[in-house]
Amino acid sequence: MARKPDSHHVLPLFCDDLIASCVDMTPACFGAYMRVLCYAWTRGGVPDDEAACSRITGGMEHGDWAVIRGRLIALEDGRLSHQRLELERQAVAELKAKKAEAGRKGGRPKANGKQTESKTKANEKQNESKTKAPTPTPSHLENTHTAREAENEWRQPGWAATEWAAFVAVWNSTQRAAKWDGLTPPDGWVDAAASPGWLKKARQAMARLPRCQYFGNPLAVTQFIQPGWADRIIAGEFDNAKAKNGRQADEKTPPKAWKDEYRPAPYRSPKQLAGLTPELGITEEDL
Repeated sequence: MARKPDSHHVLPLFCDDLIASCVDMTPACFGAYMRVLCYAWTRGGVPDDEAACSRITGGMEHGDWAVIRGRLIALEDGRLSHQRLELERQAVAELKAKKAEAGRKGGRPKANGKQTESKTKANEKQNESKTKAPTPTPSHLENTHTAREAENEWRQPGWAATEWAAFVAVWNSTQRAAKWDGLTPPDGWVDAAASPGWLKKARQAMARLPRCQYFGNPLAVTQFIQPGWADRIIAGEFDNAKAKNGRQADEKTPPKAWKDEYRPAPYRSPKQLAGLTPELGITEEDL
């Protein structure tokens, strides 16, 4: 377990989460994003301005600012930062306050060149608490499925890698699902998994996927994670097989339009037509 930073000289990075959440970034965009995070960590935020942040990052390519800006939150002073980064900043402040308090308690004068009895007992209690058990995890970072899916709650470090490993294991063993051989999730999977309730619906949809006869070819995971697809599979929209004409088997075929064979009338000269007028009751005015 990594040591908690006690100053803003150390920026804690959770590598699994970082890699999984930045799979949609180009290398240049990722480098600019890391510079923005470092600047926000040491200075309390970055300006909500593309030109200013471009100077901070040393330049950004077209479209990079929109990708980076979408991962940041607005602070009370109008600047931007990252939600997880601000939680870690609060943890650093709390740790520094605890160390300062411990320093004040331990700064009492010694008696006859030796530690006072109260300080000795305090140190013994502190060492005993360290050997018993680690500090319990805060409730908002509890490692439970319910906590990870709760809306607006920050996820535990490594949640993306953990959830992806569980998801892809089920996906690759599911009938009518195209196998995913990549080491990292496809673009958009992390955003979908972070949506409240999506992981639960995804499991239900994967359980129903073998019944979806509509998919003659295995369904790609990139299609599955698109908005609404899990709901459509759960609703049974794809249970029936797809017919050759593109409709499902239970759809009625539209009636065919009646078509008679065209047969042109035989040619008749004006003289022949004139001879037919008495039989047909046609007068010269009609002609």
